[in-house]
This record gives sequence, C-alpha cells and structure tokens, in this order.
Amino acid sequence: MSDYIHKQPHFLSASIKDMDMKEGIVTGYAASFGTMDSDRDIIMPGAFSKTIKEQGPKSTQPRIKHLLNHNTSQPIGNPMTLVEDSKGLLYESKIGTNSVAVDFLKMVDSGLITEHSIGYSTIKKTVTNPDADWREQTTQLHELKLYEFSSLTAWGANQYTPLIGVKNLQSVEDRIERLIKALDKGTFTDTTFLFLNDELLFLQKAFKDITTQAAIVAPEPDYAEQIKEAFKLFHSKN
Repeated sequence: MSDYIHKQPHFLSASIKDMDMKEGIVTGYAASFGTMDSDRDIIMPGAFSKTIKEQGPKSTQPRIKHLLNHNTSQPIGNPMTLVEDSKGLLYESKIGTNSVAVDFLKMVDSGLITEHSIGYSTIKKTVTNPDADWREQTTQLHELKLYEFSSLTAWGANQYTPLIGVKNLQSVEDRIERLIKALDKGTFTDTTFLFLNDELLFLQKAFKDITTQAAIVAPEPDYAEQIKEAFKLFHSKN
C-alpha cells in the first residue's frame, strides 16, 4: 500500500444523506464523481465497481471499513451497502454500539459531522498534459482500490482534519455555536467531550487569527467561560 492516499471530497459539503438514530443506520456519500478536487483529480464513474465486487459488503470477502478520521482503532460502523449511483459512492452503514460509535451518532445528530474522506490506492488513471506543470494537468481516476471510508470530525484538532477551508468569521462562529449546543446536552463520553472541548479552543484561536489577518476591528469572543460551564454541566449529569 505504498500509494495509499486519503482524499476528502470537499465539494460534498453535506455528504451525510440520512440517519436513523433509533436503528443506528447512517447513509451518505463517501466520494463524488466527475468533480475536480484541489489535487486536480477527478473520480470517474465506475472507479469503485471492481473493488466493491471483490471486497464490498456483498462480496465473499468483505474488507472495506467505515472508520472515524481514518483511525483503524476507531471503526464506527459495518457497511451494509456500498454502491455507485449517478452522483458518487453511496453507502449505508449499521453503526456499532461501542462508545465511539454511539458518540458518532450523537455528533451526526448535532450537525458536527457532515464530511467524509476515502482511503484508497490508484489502479488505473489517465493524466492529461503529463509533461506540463501540475497546475495544468488533470488526472482522471478510472479504477481505485478502496480500503476504507471515514466520517470526519470536521475541523478537529488532529492530524487528519487540519483547519482547511475556514476562511471567514461566519464559518467559525457557526461551528462554535454547534459545538456549544452539543456540549450543553452533556451526553458524550469523557473522551469525546474533551475532544470537542479541544476543538472549541482550537476554533477560538482560528477566530483570532482570521480577525488579525483580515484586519477586522471586532471584539474577540471569549468562549472560555462557556466551555467551563459546558464541562461542569457535563460532569453534573454523569
């Protein structure tokens, strides 16, 4: 797996399609067809057909995993369906009952998880203008070997989801508002609570950096007290 790659379809801004909280079933798109990403790659229809046939949920040797943040120690669901449609790679997963999986469902329900990424190797591709500068090239990905698809804790302070695409104050403020509302419910495990707490602090710094870079004269919100209150509320319920 020397060419193992993670790719996030950033143009699928809300790639979770549906969720049944009671049954623990989530559906969504792990990848999209026909759209060029920031690496100038385009995943073509049919790119996953062979890997699904050989190692998908309906195969004789199902091996494709549904993970959280590409972390192999955090499997969150058992893929029940993995198919290509006109839009992209559609999945349906039965989410587990372990603490990570339960917290995952709560984060989806709270609007904290909306993004996906795939872990794959390229089998067949076509490069236009191969001798040109990469900015003038386009790569069509015709066949991929899929190892896993991951739901992402967007903007989390970890190696898999760096602060990419946070370009305005509104996006940061919206994310912080969602985080505070989710933490106020006080139903996450300690590990997830602390992770989300770290993300709040992370985004507070992002807010400060953006206002500084944009030379915006505006008071910086102090989320420390809200974080502290959310933490106290959490422990009072657990």
